[in-house]
Amino acid sequence: MKPGAIVVQIHTLISLTLAVLICGLAMWRGDQPARWIGAAFLASWLGSQLINQRDSSNADYGLLAIDIATLVVFVWISMRTRRLWTVLVSAFAAIVVASHIAVMIDLRVTINTLKASMAIWSYGILACIAFGTWTAGRRRDHAPS
Repeated sequence: MKPGAIVVQIHTLISLTLAVLICGLAMWRGDQPARWIGAAFLASWLGSQLINQRDSSNADYGLLAIDIATLVVFVWISMRTRRLWTVLVSAFAAIVVASHIAVMIDLRVTINTLKASMAIWSYGILACIAFGTWTAGRRRDHAPS
């Protein structure tokens, strides 16, 4: 096994662990937008792992389709809930979709650049989900009984 493959596997395990912990917490303790976005993100992450072709020379249209569907869900939730953190989640997801399109349009942008971009913005999405879950807990704790 190549050393680069080991790093990719370690990163995949770390991102899976973070996604399950943060999205699981959002679905358990969050309000409705946090639960929906957490579930959508986790489903998107798992779906991406299932259909990823791991082809380093071609764009993966299946991943693009999943990311577009996830973006649509995030925007829909954001429009319904009108919370700032959901707008940021939608913006990060839009950047991921734009990264896919950049790879398709400009051959100088490599698949590895796309994967790095997807990882970075996915951590931003997870940070927003964690913040949304935290604020939901604070709102619940400070609500009049």
